[in-house]
Amino acid sequence: MRVVLNGRLACQGADLLRARFGDRLEVLEVADGDRSAAAQDRLARAGALITLGFDETMPPLPALRLIQLPVAGLDQVRLDLVPAGCPVCNVFEHEIGISEYVLAAMLQITLDLGARSARFKAGSWAESPLQGGPARRELAGQTVGCIGYGHIGRAVAARARGFGMRIMAIAASGRAGEPAPDWVGGPAALGEVLAAADFVLIACPLSERTHGLIGAAALDRMKPDAVLINVARGAIVDEPALFKALRARRIGGAVLDTWYRYPSAAEPAVPPAHLPFHELDNVIMTPHCSGWTEGLMPRRFALIADNLERLQSGRPLLNQVHPQPG
Repeated sequence: MRVVLNGRLACQGADLLRARFGDRLEVLEVADGDRSAAAQDRLARAGALITLGFDETMPPLPALRLIQLPVAGLDQVRLDLVPAGCPVCNVFEHEIGISEYVLAAMLQITLDLGARSARFKAGSWAESPLQGGPARRELAGQTVGCIGYGHIGRAVAARARGFGMRIMAIAASGRAGEPAPDWVGGPAALGEVLAAADFVLIACPLSERTHGLIGAAALDRMKPDAVLINVARGAIVDEPALFKALRARRIGGAVLDTWYRYPSAAEPAVPPAHLPFHELDNVIMTPHCSGWTEGLMPRRFALIADNLERLQSGRPLLNQVHPQPG
């Protein structure tokens, strides 16, 4: 079977797949933006296509038996253009890195070690109890509200529980898996979580239902010192409403890893938002890298390789998202 890896992210798995399958699979690579006749021919003859996106630029794919995403999101996949009967599968495995990032962000906000160290290096003992310094808060006893309780929400909950935090969750079904949160509700109970949480974690998929889910009214429900953490998709949180709430210090702050604008070949250094979040001192910003760890792609391609084995042997595929199994 011929497996075509389309784009830079997919091509990172080439050596892993070749090492596992040897000559049992033909593994070919297509670079980002390659529209050459040779690239089109490789794509056209693919039996399995590992790709971040699938759109109208794809040639006819008569031999295609699987579209395997090397990511979790379907943002760049036109499902209406997928050949009839061809399954689409995704992968996760990013919850380890993202949950560590979220815990690090909550610890940073609570402890502020870097700034404390800088002040002490400059000669100030003002934060010491010996000088009557103010006591800092603890993560223990604080509440994290997980908006979405899938892979990421559950991984954050497992780690937050180790710090003695209270877990509230909004799950699409109104039910939650392990670890069981202290409180769980359906989407209609969002306001209850927003009002109670010290940290509001956005960890749900972007869809028509969740686009703009956190707008001005939702932000107004949050505690004045609460912090919003978005590791899902930028568009779930209304950009102007969030900027206004942060600038007015209506909420305590935000940790933003997902954005409203992304680089392209035409604009490789595009600002991540239409508004100047970088000017706000109550915002931590990172370039959609919270899950990008050394272990991520080896874990993902181990699962992708399992799916290729399953495809060849006719067994049910892992993480099939289209068409829905059954």
